[in-house]
Amino acid sequence: MSTEHGVIDQRVGLLGATGLVVGNVIGIAIFVLAAPLAADAGPSVVLAMLLAGVPLVFSLLTILQLGGAIPVAGGTYVYGSRLVAPFWGFATPWMVVPGVWAGLLFTANGFAEYVGYFLPIPQEGLMYAILLAFLLINVVGIRVVAWLQMAMVAVLVAGILAFVVPGAFYVDAGNFTPPLPNGVGPFVVAVVSLHFPLRGFSMVIEIGEEIENPAENIPRVLVLSAAIGLTLMVALLAVFVGVAGWRGVDDLDAAVAAVAGQFLPAPLVGLVVAAALLGSLTSVNTTFASYSRTIMRAARDDVIPEAFAALGDRFDTPHRSVLLLGVPPVLLVPVTPSPVVLSISLSLAILFAVFVGGLALWNLPKLFPQRYEYSLYRLPLPLLRVTAVGSVLSAVLLWVALLTELPWIGAVVFGWLCLGWVVFRLRVRRFRQAGVDLPERMRRLHDHES
Repeated sequence: MSTEHGVIDQRVGLLGATGLVVGNVIGIAIFVLAAPLAADAGPSVVLAMLLAGVPLVFSLLTILQLGGAIPVAGGTYVYGSRLVAPFWGFATPWMVVPGVWAGLLFTANGFAEYVGYFLPIPQEGLMYAILLAFLLINVVGIRVVAWLQMAMVAVLVAGILAFVVPGAFYVDAGNFTPPLPNGVGPFVVAVVSLHFPLRGFSMVIEIGEEIENPAENIPRVLVLSAAIGLTLMVALLAVFVGVAGWRGVDDLDAAVAAVAGQFLPAPLVGLVVAAALLGSLTSVNTTFASYSRTIMRAARDDVIPEAFAALGDRFDTPHRSVLLLGVPPVLLVPVTPSPVVLSISLSLAILFAVFVGGLALWNLPKLFPQRYEYSLYRLPLPLLRVTAVGSVLSAVLLWVALLTELPWIGAVVFGWLCLGWVVFRLRVRRFRQAGVDLPERMRRLHDHES
């Protein structure tokens, strides 16, 4: 089997990449999670958003260094397999892809909820519509995705500002007490759930092969998208709780829009709804664009069937990888779990990738010393070590904190990881019988990457 495959010959610039990441970070999650998390965690949900952003500092520095040293498509898989161990490379898509299915269902469900604010259309039909539409769009290619994303992100940001700026004048300070009305447990769940949107920053290393001048643009994209995304999400939650309080808000349909209706005229409420809808579109859009590259890159090594590495002749996209991401959520629409369960599922998967990324960062100077030495933005070695430890510890602590509250999710995730180990060993044995050392293949960069 071949170890070299076609390289995606499309490029997206600084603004396009920033739009992709901002849309992936904000998305629909903050609109959907604001009400149920505020109802459970109370006013502390705002603090939970800030606390969820603390590991982000380590994640951004990790992404910056790894993406600058080895800018490749499917970076999450590559860093796990080349810088940690072959199994951890395999385990990253094995764990993340089911989480992505949950994320796509979450987003489609949020889209249907906010469309229902104006139009009485069956929810399942709307979920099918958004999933199928963006499945087709992402078969067309990253450049079309980026153009579409910029237009949607502009409306998304405008809608959030239309809610936040006037809403700040209607905030009641009394709505922020007591900070933990239901104890620490719901607060912990909120922290992990709100890690959901922050997974969007990893997109920059998944599409590294397709960014113009990646060594220069990756850090710029990270700084711009972090400043825009975090500021808007914290502000939205603060105004939502400050205006509506926390009691009973989970009974509201399209809660952010419903609260906006308390102080905004109808046209601006419409803009807020449009922002939520476009947030769902940007989330689905970039989820396909990002994680299909992880599947594609793993398939280049035959870690999963090589067919998923193929690029379409017409659009030069990993169309089969896109289908692997997009088809299962369509089939699962009739049995969609609650939004909080879906957000936790994706958050745990992303935290697993953060854990592996921290280990990869620790090993980078030793295993790829020249890549580290000549990286345009090289973290000093002491800072690199602190960042790697911070990434690993923050992921582990959030996992443990959540699993003390929801142990059944831990049992499901651990069982899935154990099954992955069995599948990986069977695949290694199959290739060894054919004379191929699969783990050794997974330790080497391909020609165009090295």
